Amino acid sequence: MVDNKTKDNRFLEEGIIKTIRYFRRFSYRPFLGELHIFLPGETSKDRLLKEINRLSEKKILYFDKHSKRVGFSEKYTVGEYGIVKSQTKNYKLQNLARRQAESKNKLKKIRFYIKSLSMFPQIKLIGLSGSMAMMNAGYDDDIDLFIITAKNRLFSGRFIALLLGQVLGIRRKRQSTARKSLRVGFKDKVCLNLFFDENDLTVPEHKKNLYIAHEILQMKPLINKNQTYERFLEANKWIYDLFPNAKITNKLQIANRSRSLLGIWNFVGDVVEWLLKQAQLILINHHRTTEIITNTQLWFFPDDFEGKLNALQAV
Repeated sequence: MVDNKTKDNRFLEEGIIKTIRYFRRFSYRPFLGELHIFLPGETSKDRLLKEINRLSEKKILYFDKHSKRVGFSEKYTVGEYGIVKSQTKNYKLQNLARRQAESKNKLKKIRFYIKSLSMFPQIKLIGLSGSMAMMNAGYDDDIDLFIITAKNRLFSGRFIALLLGQVLGIRRKRQSTARKSLRVGFKDKVCLNLFFDENDLTVPEHKKNLYIAHEILQMKPLINKNQTYERFLEANKWIYDLFPNAKITNKLQIANRSRSLLGIWNFVGDVVEWLLKQAQLILINHHRTTEIITNTQLWFFPDDFEGKLNALQAV
């Protein structure tokens, strides 16, 4: 008969392996702290470290005490259905260091764009997402940005972001599926694929999955006005059901937001917003596939990557 302690240890081991498998799909070896945050079950860092050391002794995991990164031992790699022996050397720390340096270099190239964009009142938050959020971008990768706009300024905020990116020559253009597979013209370009209106910060029910939860917690805010980032996390507390160790222990102190200008300026802004919305919807619908387009949220993920990834996780 298996006692509860043995069951708990087995559950923790499975959680560690499952989490590292997830990061493995992105050629990434997580830090100890990241592994703790993204475990599927609640546990302490001390207990996690003890289990990692045990698995390291069994040659299943490799824990670099200097970098605090955790990954599978070089004797193992991740197969489609589990861990299988292999002589393939993955997760080399020098590769991760090279990606980190490349990511920092990419970030420098969009510094002026981010600073300029932040000056517009329509922009409330600019977040770094995807591989760039983990400082794990490859040489040819683009730069994914998540933008939250002011209330009722979704389309004017998007217009400003696209126009400024176009003027500076860093906007990634829409490409055919075949061309995307070659990643031609992606390098160092900003990919503006996700926009939220601050009045609707909750992720839609059908998008509440493992991939999106990862993206929310991994996202790094570059610009954060009026505690928009904190309100975004508060509106998506469902992520802590998947990752209980990431739960914010201190209650968020959301400050009162200052009221926007009233009167004629709001009226003019509303008219401009309506005109830009109509123009953009015509262009969007002309190429529309599986994108999600509402009055308060824009999701430009035609390849439905999270669907593919969640299907693999279910195997």
